[in-house]
Amino acid sequence: MLNTEVPTVNRNLNSAPRIVGKLSEIVYACAEEKHQTIVLSNLPDDGNQLVAEAIHDLSSWADKPFFILTCQGQAGRNTRINLTHPVHCELPELFTNNLLLEPLHGGTVLLTDPYHLPIHQQQALLNLLADQLSLKLIINIKSFHRDLPQHLSLPLMKDARTVKVPSLRNHASDIRFASNYFLSKANLEWNKNIPGITEDCLQQMLLYPWPGQLPQLKEAIRRAAFLAPPNEMLELSSLPSQIRNFKATDRDFLKEAVKQAEYEMIYKTLRETNNNKRKTAEILKISRKTLYSKINMYKMNSYAQVLS
Repeated sequence: MLNTEVPTVNRNLNSAPRIVGKLSEIVYACAEEKHQTIVLSNLPDDGNQLVAEAIHDLSSWADKPFFILTCQGQAGRNTRINLTHPVHCELPELFTNNLLLEPLHGGTVLLTDPYHLPIHQQQALLNLLADQLSLKLIINIKSFHRDLPQHLSLPLMKDARTVKVPSLRNHASDIRFASNYFLSKANLEWNKNIPGITEDCLQQMLLYPWPGQLPQLKEAIRRAAFLAPPNEMLELSSLPSQIRNFKATDRDFLKEAVKQAEYEMIYKTLRETNNNKRKTAEILKISRKTLYSKINMYKMNSYAQVLS
C-alpha cells in the first residue's frame, strides 16, 4: 500500500471538461472513475508517465498492470503500435490476436500519440482497450497545443477530459504530495521502510525551483531514499547537493538550472520529431531562427547530424 497524504478531493472536478487544481486533487479525481478517458498534453513525456502511474497506483485497481503503448507513424501511414513500458516489444498482431494483451486485463494503459492511427484502427483500439480489456485509458499527446481541439474529436479521445498539471514551483502542497508518493515508491523499490520526510528537508525542497519538474523530484527522492538509513526519516543531508545547498538568492544557479531544463527540452523534442526542426520549433513555440540559435549555443549540431 502506497503511503501518501490523502487530500480532500474536489468533487466538482468530475463534472468539468478539463480537470484542474492541485496535483493531488487531479490524481485522485482521475483515479476515481475507471471508464473516464484522460488526456495529458502539457507535460514532457516523462512527467506524463509519472502522473499516469500515480493515477494507477492510487486507484482501486492498482493491483492490476500499468503499461504504455506508443503509436508511431505519419498521419495514418505506416503506423505501428509498440509496447514501450515496462518492456519493449512490437505488437504487429495486436488487431488480429485478441488474446495478445489479455494478461493485462483490468489495469491502466498510457497510450501515446494515437492520432497517428487511421480512424478505423482508433475505433478498433478503443474497443479492445476499453471494452474487451476493461482498461483505464490515459492518453499522452506530444503534439503542440493548437492541434489539441482537433485531436479531441477523434474516436479515442471523443469523450475524454483533458488534464492540466500545474508546475511544481510555488506549489507547496504539490511538492509535499509528490514527495510522499515518490518516497512510497522508493521504499518499495529499495525494500526500505522510511516513514517520512523531516520538515527541514521538506522546507528546502519547497525552496528549490525544480526546473526538471516531476521527473527531477522523483529522482532526487529515489536517490535520497537509497542512501538513507532504512527505518529513519529522510533527512536534508540525503538530498543531492545542488538541492541541499540551493538558496533563493542564488541567481547563477537559477540561470544554469533554466539552461539545463531548456537544453533537455530541445534535445528531447528533436528526438521525438526525428530532427524535424520545423515541428520542433512549433512544439516549443519558438521561431526556427531561435531554435537554430539555441542548437548552436548548446553545441547540439553533432546530435542533429546523427539524426539527419
